[in-house]
Amino acid sequence: MPFRWLFYVFFLKAAYTLRAGPYIFANESTGSPIVSTTSGRFAGLTIRQTNVWVGIPYAAPPIGVLRWQKAQSYVMNHTQKNKIQDATHYGPACPQITRGFISEPSNEDCLYLNVWAPRTPSCKRKRYPVLLWIHGGGFIQGSSSTAIYDGLSWTNAAIEGNNSFIMKGRTIANQGITDQRMGMKWVQDNIAQFGGDKKSVIVMGQSAGAYSICFHIVSPLSAGLFRAAIIESGPCDTYSLRDKSFAYSATNSLASIVGCNTTNSTQQLICLRAVDSSLLVAASRNNVTVPPATSPPFQNLEKVSNILTFNPIVDGVEIPVFPLKAFLSGTFNEVPIIIGATRDEFLSNAIYTQFFTPPISSEDYLTRILPVITFNNSELQAAYAPSHFNGNYTQALFKLDELPFVTSFRQYWTNMITKRRPNVNSSLRWPQYSSATDQ
Repeated sequence: MPFRWLFYVFFLKAAYTLRAGPYIFANESTGSPIVSTTSGRFAGLTIRQTNVWVGIPYAAPPIGVLRWQKAQSYVMNHTQKNKIQDATHYGPACPQITRGFISEPSNEDCLYLNVWAPRTPSCKRKRYPVLLWIHGGGFIQGSSSTAIYDGLSWTNAAIEGNNSFIMKGRTIANQGITDQRMGMKWVQDNIAQFGGDKKSVIVMGQSAGAYSICFHIVSPLSAGLFRAAIIESGPCDTYSLRDKSFAYSATNSLASIVGCNTTNSTQQLICLRAVDSSLLVAASRNNVTVPPATSPPFQNLEKVSNILTFNPIVDGVEIPVFPLKAFLSGTFNEVPIIIGATRDEFLSNAIYTQFFTPPISSEDYLTRILPVITFNNSELQAAYAPSHFNGNYTQALFKLDELPFVTSFRQYWTNMITKRRPNVNSSLRWPQYSSATDQ
């Protein structure tokens, strides 16, 4: 039976004036569906049984005085109100640190989303349920134009959040989280135009995207914007989450590097907003200094992984408390959740190194480094990655005998999206945990 839901991609993408390539399956399009939204009217693509729109703005561009501000609603200009705009091309990715992945054009104006929707309207009185996807990338990289995030095979939609989390002077932090929340609000206002049910929105994310979902679960500001959550490789202990003092130190260090070293936070912010984004990214990559960790878990992680300098912080507003504290006190948005880990998500990096790095012994790298470092940077890859293995550790493509497991997992996700329970018509039961039994 085909999957019958929206797979909704919310991502931080770029301006219409600086487009990247066309949608990857655009040459298969047989139609140009038009949809009206609060951001304007858009013409997309019809590919097989799916309508696709890419590059729809969901928030005001975070440029100029809006750099490092809380996300603002998108406002159409006069010419956009009476014009059908193109939604068949991706925009550039947000400015970001590249860590061994293929680079693509970037621009600071990058708050855009993609939508995949069934071509056929729902035959039920109720509209289709909606899946919001938040991709990973260590809170510093990623793009929704990456082929593995394409929603066509689900008949479907998603959100990708990769924005810097710089503490603006001493006022607002976690701008990337506010961007995501603005995207969620856009969904509430517009998803009915695509055939979706705003009362049946499920959020799903992987790695940093999964961590982001944890933040929304504990934030009162995100209450009511989703009804269930699927978390992949993002345990809500949030190992990289720090406090305001850490953010102040990182911001002051960055300001000093780019010539904005002043004790006046207002003047510092004005100065930083005038710095080209490429210079900020370059400085963030190698030169920003931050205080060392004081707790043993953080200290151990810093031995094998770069510190995420501008990652989310507990600011008391967007992220009110550390997630585990919220769960222990019962102060969080109670929604059905399934949580798991994508164990081999970065093993592909080891396979690539066969072709791009000098021969180096691989055993210690594979057995000790890969299970720990989930956000490898290019320096570590160049220094330690092997060019061959002492045996066939795994295949790039998994074997056919694993297909039943893959099918079961997809059924879990389908059940969560459509019924908010994973164990419907599943022979393999997903274990249920509660505060009373802990299992």
